Amino acid sequence: MVALAVELVSPEKVVFEGEAEMVVARTTDGEIAFQPGHVPFLGVLIPGDIRVYTTDGAKTTIAVERGFVEIAHDSVSLLSDSATLS
Repeated sequence: MVALAVELVSPEKVVFEGEAEMVVARTTDGEIAFQPGHVPFLGVLIPGDIRVYTTDGAKTTIAVERGFVEIAHDSVSLLSDSATLS
């Protein structure tokens, strides 16, 4: 099964790192879901929750402030001013 490599980083630490089937984030373009095979994307995060649906069937929720999200080659990078696991 193809999975997304996900990394969410804040200035203090790596908040989340792992594999996921889907990542849902709120951007200035609206809420967007990323799955394996998604076209390259670069966007601005707005305050809200990032939902990461991991390959083991679990859901991880991470509250973020402003930042950026980039997806390329089945890899999702999220950079945020502040991030907290919910």
